[in-house]
Amino acid sequence: MPKKGSTAIVVYSFSGHSARLAKRLAEDLDAPVTELQAPKYRPGAFGYLRAGFDSLRQAVSKVRVQIPDLSAYERVILVGPVWTSYPALPLRAVLQAQAARPQSVSLFLTCGDHSPPEKAYAIAEKDLGQPLDVTAALANKKEGTAEEEQIVTSFLERFSKGSP
Repeated sequence: MPKKGSTAIVVYSFSGHSARLAKRLAEDLDAPVTELQAPKYRPGAFGYLRAGFDSLRQAVSKVRVQIPDLSAYERVILVGPVWTSYPALPLRAVLQAQAARPQSVSLFLTCGDHSPPEKAYAIAEKDLGQPLDVTAALANKKEGTAEEEQIVTSFLERFSKGSP
């Protein structure tokens, strides 16, 4: 049973960038990680094209993911990539789910240079039906740099200020 004030991390990772970031956050926050599986989007060129096509069509209803039970947690951080300016469809499925979840939802996105996160934040809030508590984005090319450290540290500081 999670302890009071506990945090869960839910991640969808297509190429590994988001999984690496989720692991880092989990270590810093002593939080469990639940990885979403979306077999429709397998690694490789075809999976990449399918993900982009479905994202452009906003085909959230076509995604089959097991929505984790987050009702025992006080906060959740969703971690995943930006696809065609939107949060990855498996993340959107969690955001749109009517399942019980904590009131406090934060979002940390990974992205390429061609997908800035601002539109993805707005779409995530629309899907969720409420404002996100804390948001951040890490460009894939900044992995392992001092700038990554600054972005993650800033996210964790803002996230901690919202602690119950």
